Amino acid sequence: MRTKNLLKLAFTMLAMVVMTGAMAQTHDGTAVTGQANVAAYGNDGTVYMVEGTTIPVYALPDPVYHSSWDYTSATWTLTDGFTWNWSESTSTLIFSQTGAEDNYVQISAPADSDGTYTVEVTEEAPAAFGGCEGTATSLTVNVVNTPAATLGALAGADVQYCVTDAGIPTTVPVTISDGWQNYRLVWSLEIATLGDGLAKDEWFDTNLTTSLGASIEYAELYTTASPEAVAAAGVHNIMSHTGFDVINDKPTVYTYTLTSINDQALRFGDFITLNGDASDASAFTYNAIGETYTIMIAPAPTTGPIYHIPSTWAL
Repeated sequence: MRTKNLLKLAFTMLAMVVMTGAMAQTHDGTAVTGQANVAAYGNDGTVYMVEGTTIPVYALPDPVYHSSWDYTSATWTLTDGFTWNWSESTSTLIFSQTGAEDNYVQISAPADSDGTYTVEVTEEAPAAFGGCEGTATSLTVNVVNTPAATLGALAGADVQYCVTDAGIPTTVPVTISDGWQNYRLVWSLEIATLGDGLAKDEWFDTNLTTSLGASIEYAELYTTASPEAVAAAGVHNIMSHTGFDVINDKPTVYTYTLTSINDQALRFGDFITLNGDASDASAFTYNAIGETYTIMIAPAPTTGPIYHIPSTWAL
């Protein structure tokens, strides 16, 4: 009887050693992109992205089975054998991996794939831990079209007004569409006066670059931050002054160039490349536009005196 008890105890201890050894067998998972900001990753159940881009996500691993995984210390250690199964019912979205021993995945949205999708993931234990598969958790992925902006009917226009004309425009409307929110619009303005032969003689632009002798005052009046922050889609006025002025009594030409735009969803697509660093606004991807609008405000001509035969002629 004593021998049987000793054998039972030995088998029990052996089983404990085997189980402990299984828990100790670990590997390093993929480092979560932008790991310095990983604590700020959202888990509110929804995310936006632009078609043709890729975003990173991860599923929080079970804390009992993966006690060494800790984002606060950038420790991506996962217990061997556990897999994460990613899926999306329409098979539109593309996963960098699924069924892998890694809780991190990159999701790509093909071109022309705008719509709302449900991404699901389950954590599955290996046979050594019973082979259980957890209940699926889901993420709503909203794929939106690339943000766009246009001058509309003003694109390519080159118009002239007399300074006294009551119909001089008071706005330069740009229509922003698609994308999601928090747009960054890039545009520039050159202001030039015309001299002899109506050739450009003085000019200044929204980068405060000026020609010799040009007054900086007008450049400051018309200058705006670039890129300009615009909260929501719709019509936005890029005219940053109350009106178009004639400068130095010369015909004055205002040339607007609508350069490019991005939005928050498009910036999400740069997260992997920038490793989560959003400090350099120029590093983000912009959708090029390249539309121009030119308006000239001309002073009224100065009517000179009438010349006639001088009174001293033929005395």
